[in-house]
Amino acid sequence: MVVVVSATSDILNSLIKLIVARPRPSASLVEIIQAASGNSFPSGHVMSYVAFWGLLFSFGIILFRGKHWWRTALLIISALFFVLVGPSRIYLGDHWASDVLGAYLIGGIWLAMSLWLYLYLRGRGVLAPRGKRARHFHRKYVKRPE
Repeated sequence: MVVVVSATSDILNSLIKLIVARPRPSASLVEIIQAASGNSFPSGHVMSYVAFWGLLFSFGIILFRGKHWWRTALLIISALFFVLVGPSRIYLGDHWASDVLGAYLIGGIWLAMSLWLYLYLRGRGVLAPRGKRARHFHRKYVKRPE
């Protein structure tokens, strides 16, 4: 699921970049710390981080129960990456603020649609765990669907 959501997010980002074809900030307008090439809108880094780290954060909430150190670490680390990537792209001079905000919006919508599909398939039993080890892990760490 993580690979599919990340890959489709990158494809969606590339299609939007081709359609919008917005240029990146230039050195005459802003200070550029890291020069990048290609189109600017939407930010590919932000969309990728929203897809990957947002999905991991969501799985940490949806799937795992209890107060395990690794669950807490997963939630904190994924939230930090999710939140901090946007401002870093603006600070480096790679994107306009609207590129980053648009990427958060588009990536968030894509993430929400992916989570809806995941929960729908899980509710229908398509994504049920299989095998003895999977059942043991599922019983011990994973929340039951409500």
